[in-house]
Amino acid sequence: MFFSDSEILSYINEDIPYFDLTTSLQNIGKNAILEIKTRDDIVVSCIDISSRIANLLGCETTIYYNNQSLAKSQSVILKIMGSYNDVHKAWKLCQILLEYTCKISTYTNLMLNSAKSVNKKCEILATRKSFPFAKKICIKAVLDGGGGIHRLNLSDSVLFFENHIKAYKNFDEFLTQIPIFKAKMPEKKISVECEDLKTLNKLLDANVDIVQCDKFDISMLQEAVNLINQKNPTITIVASGGINLKNVKEYANTGVDAIVTSAMYAQGMANLTSTLKVI
Repeated sequence: MFFSDSEILSYINEDIPYFDLTTSLQNIGKNAILEIKTRDDIVVSCIDISSRIANLLGCETTIYYNNQSLAKSQSVILKIMGSYNDVHKAWKLCQILLEYTCKISTYTNLMLNSAKSVNKKCEILATRKSFPFAKKICIKAVLDGGGGIHRLNLSDSVLFFENHIKAYKNFDEFLTQIPIFKAKMPEKKISVECEDLKTLNKLLDANVDIVQCDKFDISMLQEAVNLINQKNPTITIVASGGINLKNVKEYANTGVDAIVTSAMYAQGMANLTSTLKVI
């Protein structure tokens, strides 16, 4: 995923609109080396962007772990070298970005590995519930963790929720529109969310492309998978609603094609630290 210099400079400008008031008082005419390391095992994400932040602030960098690689606890993942003032400018901008993105990528990867341990075809797909004003960086972190994207935005896919169906006289009237929707957008798949097996049955008869089973318990989801396999195995089934690292294996074990989740966006920050040496 490409990030332009202007995007990175915008992030820098949020923290350094003018100059660093603290280091300007010190008047230290020396250089410094900053090392960012992890206290936990992590899947690295956005190390390239963190390096570019430091570069744009006049520093040199050494990357020890590339994106998508596993860094063990106590490993240094990035070294930043430059003037004392410039290193301080880069310090928190780089570390905070890595703390957020590495947590997202690590959690995504843990969910993916857990799901695939019982269901090789099952993918972990992140929802649109990323941090406001930070969607692009969140998406990159999910991808670095091996996950996929459920929906990038409202413009990239078709997904009908209950609130869309309320526009029709009843559910059956909505179902009559499915062939029309398919004809209007022949290159797009028609997805519909459902919350019970009765609705699912009707969606299968209407030949939708994807059913999203929301908040199904395990036994109900297993019934849904069995039903689809019997009636129309070409239909994709995804599970959503309250799925996280604690229960992902159970949901994946039902045989669903994918799990849709926002859990990776609600895990806080990776446990990173840094050490600075003045030279």
